[in-house]
Amino acid sequence: MVSSFHYWLSVIASINYGSSFWQEKCSYFTCGPVIYLFLTLFLLLYQGLDLFMSQANPFLLSEWRAMILAAGFGTRLKPLTEWMPKPLIPVAGMPLLALSLKRFRKLKPRILVVNGHHLSGQLETFLRQSSYGFQQTEYLYEPLILDTGGAVRNASRYLRGPFFVTANADIVSDIPLHEAVAQHLKRRALVTMLLHDRARYNQVEVDPKGRIMGFGRSQVASGNRILAYTGIQICSPLLLDLMERESDRPFSLITFYNRLLVAGRLDILGHVVDTQSDYYWRDVGTPDDLIAIEHDLSNDTGLAARLGII
Repeated sequence: MVSSFHYWLSVIASINYGSSFWQEKCSYFTCGPVIYLFLTLFLLLYQGLDLFMSQANPFLLSEWRAMILAAGFGTRLKPLTEWMPKPLIPVAGMPLLALSLKRFRKLKPRILVVNGHHLSGQLETFLRQSSYGFQQTEYLYEPLILDTGGAVRNASRYLRGPFFVTANADIVSDIPLHEAVAQHLKRRALVTMLLHDRARYNQVEVDPKGRIMGFGRSQVASGNRILAYTGIQICSPLLLDLMERESDRPFSLITFYNRLLVAGRLDILGHVVDTQSDYYWRDVGTPDDLIAIEHDLSNDTGLAARLGII
């Protein structure tokens, strides 16, 4: 990203083209105005390209970061998770974590972070032996499980960039992120949570402007909607600054966001996606969910490719 167009333009304008240095370098022609014009046009072009890419593909020219939240116990998946961490449970022969890694690999984050706790050694070994072409991968072992908010706070040194994305390791989805990230940057949100309408999970209240008004709701104000969190969110680095005020104790993202809403913040937003017809999404919480995914794969011949299984 260009740091500041106006700053660099002022630097160019402040160059003393009449100095002995420039006279020596430009002895064959009057190059001061030429250099000024060339650099000005270059910065204008770069700024225009940067603006275009932030809308068309906000990932391409960005030092963004990603984190896969993978430290859960997987209690509801016992007995499978008594000997294997939940992120390594296979779906159609491929570990859940591998699906998340392949998904993020296409988007090319500057740094990918994965946290772990339960049967951590298996997760660390899997990451060490897997080659997905990331510029930098960091594994963070949590001796005491930190919950979702504490995990993000613990990873803050790796997540500072123009924005970062977190995704739960136990979701299987083909939801694209480009539009959500573009909207997040355009609206200068603190957090943009990807939401959808799933009666089984609906608990998030959203107003007509897309602002999240609360969590854990069963009833909402007139005109508002009640939706569900997909487990994917885009965050501003400002969120990390706010988290620094928290103690080192474990805390959940939802509890933290609720406190911010009570304090009056209006920049925790929702981006609604249709996972009933446009995109695929399942939470792998129980053995029945695993069976349902296998059933979905057998009934939709193109689903495996969209999920990165083949």
